[in-house]
Amino acid sequence: MTFAADISEEDISAYQRDGAVVLRGVLNAKVLALLEAGLEEAYRNRDHRHSIVRTADGTGETLVEQYPSQNSPALAALMASSLPGEIAARMMGTPSAQLVLDQIFYKSAGPIAPTPWHQDTPFLRVRGTQMVRVWLCCDVSPADLTVQVVRGSHRWNVVYNTRTMANSPVMSERKGEFESAQLGDAYLPLVPNVAGHKDSFDIMRFDVQPGDALIFQGNMLHGADGRAWCDHPRRAFASLWGGPDLRHHRSAGKTFPPPGGEPDGPIPDGDPIGLHRTSFPVGWPANTS
Repeated sequence: MTFAADISEEDISAYQRDGAVVLRGVLNAKVLALLEAGLEEAYRNRDHRHSIVRTADGTGETLVEQYPSQNSPALAALMASSLPGEIAARMMGTPSAQLVLDQIFYKSAGPIAPTPWHQDTPFLRVRGTQMVRVWLCCDVSPADLTVQVVRGSHRWNVVYNTRTMANSPVMSERKGEFESAQLGDAYLPLVPNVAGHKDSFDIMRFDVQPGDALIFQGNMLHGADGRAWCDHPRRAFASLWGGPDLRHHRSAGKTFPPPGGEPDGPIPDGDPIGLHRTSFPVGWPANTS
């Protein structure tokens, strides 16, 4: 099989050991152009699945949107290139990769709002270890603006709540909606206050250049610092992929639906997503039926 992405065994070992790694220069000029065009398309043509996040004092703006590849031709073409899915499958060591979620995080120039520390898992309808984020940024992203992760937290064998012990450093235009309805499962333990006790955690930080891919395991605790001012935007597209043995999970509270919906009816709890390729589309290999 011919691979498009230049990934070494050392990269894969680092990912499996630490839970995160940066792949340097894996996006060629064509893919990088699709990424930037797609982020701008999504920013201009946002739909009902977006929210705006600002700093606690109301400054700065971060656009977060779910499934932008469904409305952006450029992001759809990037996904159709199979590169994100290939990267995901090779890092997981699985024969295929199926899409679980894709998002944009468009932080406009000016004050930059932090990203609160959290775990993606409780917001999702999947559970298991075959899960990886492929985070692509089309701007220079220094360590304080790039996603940071707690080293090894993918091995803690815990799913946290969607809520946290920490006071939120940001405000959302949908704050009332998020507070009025339970997101995910209420019985899960609260996310620890990583930001307030950074010396107690082994935090990995990354300087990322356009063309790099930041890869981290889907169960990792992660967040990002803010900044009083940045003279350029920080635009990122993050897709989350699962291997065929990743299991479906239906929480009591609200969670992100599968990207392909549930056209054949509710997916049974515990079913491998490999049985539901319409709901969780296969991104690699491209010819998998």
